Amino acid sequence: MLPEDKYFFTDKMQAALTSTDVLALEVDIDVPLAEQMKMAGEMIIPDGKSWADYMTADEYAAVKSAFVDSLGFKEKKMEKYSRIRPIYVSGLILSELLGKVKMYEQELTSMAKKGKKTIIGLETFQEQMDIVGSISLEDQMEDLKESTASMVRDYNEMLDAYVSQNLSELKKLSDDESFDKMEAKLLTERNDRWVKAIEQKLASTPTFYAVGAMHLVGEKGLIEQLKAAGYSVEAVN
Repeated sequence: MLPEDKYFFTDKMQAALTSTDVLALEVDIDVPLAEQMKMAGEMIIPDGKSWADYMTADEYAAVKSAFVDSLGFKEKKMEKYSRIRPIYVSGLILSELLGKVKMYEQELTSMAKKGKKTIIGLETFQEQMDIVGSISLEDQMEDLKESTASMVRDYNEMLDAYVSQNLSELKKLSDDESFDKMEAKLLTERNDRWVKAIEQKLASTPTFYAVGAMHLVGEKGLIEQLKAAGYSVEAVN
């Protein structure tokens, strides 16, 4: 997700997509309504609890202050968000703060459908939800307490690096201590599974892969893992 005026899809990217038969996303975003409703339910903290149940009064007050004073949300909206697992909240907040946005998953899916390409997911939505569910609420709360006040700044730093296609800067951001806490579940373990699926496809079907930029960087990123497996990896920018 990025602001509409920051979205880009170059001629080389378009040529790469056109030359392939399959679009592979992290997940196929076309899912039945019933599954969408199930996923929405899994975003909610169970047993009617909220963030306040996992923090001291002072910690909750600090998070609330960050939402109201720094991010500009009204208390009622913040209380509504506090019923949602923290790992999902940043995306919801940014979608409100950024105004008009574009999502590559939606744009690429539209292009692939027009080109009558097969669309697949490297994992299912349920698998993705299970990964998130394996991260304890306590760890999510710790990350929320540490990152709320700097959420917009951190996003803007990542956006600048992404738009300039600067993988080395994205790597620096991924090395931040606060980023490491949930990295194994959200990035490394998924990369290990995905690279196996990618290798199987590379041998048979021309495929355009679209994943989050943080999956590309570092020794355990997809680029280095594919290089280690003997593949040539060239930048298209």
